[in-house]
Amino acid sequence: MVTYSQDLLGDTKLQKFVTDFYAASDVAPPGSGRDPYLKFFVEPATVVMATNVNKGVEGITAMRQAMWKTVTHRLHVPLNVASINATEKLVNGTVEYTLVGGKNVKVEWAAYIKLAESDELKMEFYQVYLDPTAASKQ
Repeated sequence: MVTYSQDLLGDTKLQKFVTDFYAASDVAPPGSGRDPYLKFFVEPATVVMATNVNKGVEGITAMRQAMWKTVTHRLHVPLNVASINATEKLVNGTVEYTLVGGKNVKVEWAAYIKLAESDELKMEFYQVYLDPTAASKQ
């Protein structure tokens, strides 16, 4: 169960956004057509995974395709969500992977979310902090 900071306890719109976003993250991108993951971002958006910077639809799509080449299953478990201010959030949790070879790996991560200032919840910037060597250590 996700723990939200006091100021987010009644924000069901943000809570649904977080749940839906990480659920979308756990589904491989389609072989053709638009990746549903993209609906969580404004255009242009920036996504940083560890040290890999991805900009716009093409960059984010390429990142997602590359991320799924080595895994067959992924499950994000957000644990905590807190506000920096109205548009900036911090999230931490774990992610469990099943690698192509069958090995299961569990990694801790943290993320920074910058929401776009609009009526619809979408991110303009998303950065994930994790140890990129964690999978090889397990």
